[in-house]
Amino acid sequence: MFRKAVLRCLLLLLSACGGGRTLTGPGSPPDARDDGWAVAALEEEGVRRSWLEWLEHDVAEGRQEEPDAVLIARHGRLIYERYGNDFARENVHDLRSATKSVTSLLVGMAHERGLLPDLDVPVLSFLPDLVPVRNPDPRKERMTLRHLLEMRTGLACDDWDASSPGNEEKMYRADDWACFMVDVPMKEEPGSVARYCTGGVVLLGAVLERASGMSIPELSRQWLFHPLGVADFEWQPAGRRGTDTGGHLRLRPRDFLKLGQVFLDGGTWHGERLVSEAWVSESGQPHSTLGDARYARLWWSTRFTLQDIPVEVTFARGTGGQYLFVAPSLGLTAAFNTSHYDNSGSVLPLALFGQYVLPAALGFERAGPASARSR
Repeated sequence: MFRKAVLRCLLLLLSACGGGRTLTGPGSPPDARDDGWAVAALEEEGVRRSWLEWLEHDVAEGRQEEPDAVLIARHGRLIYERYGNDFARENVHDLRSATKSVTSLLVGMAHERGLLPDLDVPVLSFLPDLVPVRNPDPRKERMTLRHLLEMRTGLACDDWDASSPGNEEKMYRADDWACFMVDVPMKEEPGSVARYCTGGVVLLGAVLERASGMSIPELSRQWLFHPLGVADFEWQPAGRRGTDTGGHLRLRPRDFLKLGQVFLDGGTWHGERLVSEAWVSESGQPHSTLGDARYARLWWSTRFTLQDIPVEVTFARGTGGQYLFVAPSLGLTAAFNTSHYDNSGSVLPLALFGQYVLPAALGFERAGPASARSR
């Protein structure tokens, strides 16, 4: 399925490409820095360099659009690091909806700390300050934390339908996003239908702040970012109150990639347990389909097939081309950032990951572009 999707992506990208540019940054091996990443060359981790040379060549020739950042780690070591479009290593990048997967990790941490011990507790019980709600409905009282995590809220909320009462663009105009969301009317029984709803993840953030007594920036600093050695992160407000946990977290690409390594290592970073292995495992076991992929606990999953070899991949993604891929069978994680908002270039990472990174990690043979030119 995803092979066909990637081919469609490539056709769109190839038709849109103009002149190319040279990617910057160390390539492979990346620079060793005091940020928690061990580094290695591609060959040390069994990854064929020629595929990444072709990626750079095709960007330079204008055959692929230029990403802002491409980083790859295998077996816990950073092995590739490139930047484009004048984006630099020290810059933070807007993750858009890939933020939702970070929120999932925070909910998992709260669950293990006993702050949210039961995912089947009704959401409104955590938000007494927002009750009574507009559009009261017995079904709304049955909406649980699990339903928010699974995008099966039952609310009349669909970000892919501009006319939907809970569409994110309408929420963004409200002063209090959480209050706006609990007032949205119901459409179905919670748990029955999956609809992509950013506002439901904003409600998770509101629950986290009330259950922990901390703001999301402080909570994430203590539980997640400080253990990861991440000092530069930026959350955005949810109107005039609370935090936008559904999008727009800003991280440096090397720090974004650390989240993929945590997921790959079953919830640990350098041996320190951050979130349970069970939480990570459940997040990679889809329960429904949303659009072109499967979905579980605010993470996407799909299968890439290359030369009849299936590779299961779990990933975070956001508008504009913010992707964090995790391929457990290959011990691989890769982070992509692009700035192709609201156009076909938003799918660029799918093409780059499927066409260059996966075959490199699978060890498929391919002569480099220099060899091809000499023939």
